[in-house]
Amino acid sequence: MEKRAGIHSFEKFKYINTVNSLAGGDITKWNQILAMPYERILTKLLLNKTEAEYQKRYSEMM
Repeated sequence: MEKRAGIHSFEKFKYINTVNSLAGGDITKWNQILAMPYERILTKLLLNKTEAEYQKRYSEMM
């Protein structure tokens, strides 16, 4: 479904997609995100992924 919706159009932004997401879409926070240690960013991304997987499984069970 994402492919049909045009998810590929975001590929040109590369890592900025992740920075923007972590900044909650607030461009004024991009530098704060970029200044954070890689390990902290990776941990947050893994947490987000785990939460999304849990929410999906939970929704499917309901």
